[in-house]
Amino acid sequence: MITHFKNGRCYTLHDENAFVNELYTEDGRILALGPQTINPDRVIDLKGGVLFPGFVDAHLHLAGYGERLTLPNLQKEPSLQRILEKLQTWFVNQPLYVQGYQEIGLTAHHLDALSTTEPILIRHADYHSATVNSYLLNKLGIKQSNGVLHELDAQRAVFAMPRHSNAMLITMIENAISALHQFGITGGHSDDLHYFNGFVDTVAAFEHALQNKPFRAHLLMHHEEVSGYVKSQRPWLDQSSYLQLGAVKIFYDGTLSSQTAWMKHPYPHSTSHYGERIMAPHDFETTLQRMRALNLPVALHTIGDAALDEVADYLIKYPVKKGLHDRIIHASFALPSTLSKLKQIPVILDIQPQFLSSDLPWGLKLLPKGTQLIYPWATYQRAGLTLCGGSDAPVEIPDPLFGIKASVFRLSDHDGKSYGEDERLSMYEAILLYTQWANVPTYKSHERGKLEVGYIADFTVFNCDFLAQPQLIHDARVTHTIVDDHLVYQHE
Repeated sequence: MITHFKNGRCYTLHDENAFVNELYTEDGRILALGPQTINPDRVIDLKGGVLFPGFVDAHLHLAGYGERLTLPNLQKEPSLQRILEKLQTWFVNQPLYVQGYQEIGLTAHHLDALSTTEPILIRHADYHSATVNSYLLNKLGIKQSNGVLHELDAQRAVFAMPRHSNAMLITMIENAISALHQFGITGGHSDDLHYFNGFVDTVAAFEHALQNKPFRAHLLMHHEEVSGYVKSQRPWLDQSSYLQLGAVKIFYDGTLSSQTAWMKHPYPHSTSHYGERIMAPHDFETTLQRMRALNLPVALHTIGDAALDEVADYLIKYPVKKGLHDRIIHASFALPSTLSKLKQIPVILDIQPQFLSSDLPWGLKLLPKGTQLIYPWATYQRAGLTLCGGSDAPVEIPDPLFGIKASVFRLSDHDGKSYGEDERLSMYEAILLYTQWANVPTYKSHERGKLEVGYIADFTVFNCDFLAQPQLIHDARVTHTIVDDHLVYQHE
């Protein structure tokens, strides 16, 4: 089937001024750009809209986002009393799992008032912490009084909760994809394979969901699931036109909000607390060597400046197989001396611009004195490093417009002020984070991320041209989302 997209501005992204006013597609590929004497089977009138190559979220937790859309949620609930009222309503004498909580004093004592015979877990919004009742503390053998857990203990608590059925997991994935389509997202790089039903069942759930919901899913493989991947005898990377298996996810450090990001200088009010390495150095090195023996690239969660520096040293010492590249997820803070190391290795930085809007200025009070490069996106860009834009949903809302605005204006959601203006990206560069550059990790940039004959027919259409006039982005909205020539979302 031939489709004619007309009456719009279609940015090819060969440069910031390159566009055509119409294009043709056939069977999931771009057939022609510009005016043609072709009789189409279908016409999509863009009505003055602006079409880009399909937007991609380069780091999120897709099934986790679907879980957040499905389970009880405390997002943006600032009152402890109101939280307790909601929990009392939600608890019905069975396990209770709630998400989206921002730390305001909830403890095991509060949860024990609901039940000491059923597990109750309140997951924090940063997904690195949780508050649990004494039932879970006892079950896990954790000698801790207030029930507030971080990092590995929090993860253990999550795994102690009853698992979702495979049918429920499929529903969550489908719900997430539907929501992502409304944000104009046509594909995403997702870290889910360790947190639900294991490698085999979770990949199968994605395959089932993608039959009903067209979406380009690129799945990171947690290092503890690699044995399942090896046993499955699946090929690495391409599983279908909609599904890929990607790099191996390894957590190197924690988060800023929990002061577990591994930093060069000690955190305020301490002379000895620098954050946490999730693994002991020997264990991390052994794990990395194992991945290299399997010829697999890695994707390393790295937030602190010391963590980034150490990770760069490891990737230099144990280089990835020629032709492949590693990924560093977040890279929120950096030492100037680390840049020369990163330039030596084939590595992609998956940044989350929305973190700046969410974390500043309050996050500055948590940062150690002496932290030099803070969300240094322009510095990375000037160093010639490849950047991709992601949301880390469900930690943030997976709206690429939020990430683009944060990249260009660097405005805080809390006080409306701009922070680190010398690290701003141009509007064109910010759009590339979610289009051209976001497709580099898929090894498909020869057919994705631009408008070119033979490239895939994945498009995101907006109501206004914020590339030409950046201030218009504040009123921008998605009008159409197209995946593989399928119109998966149209704004009514």
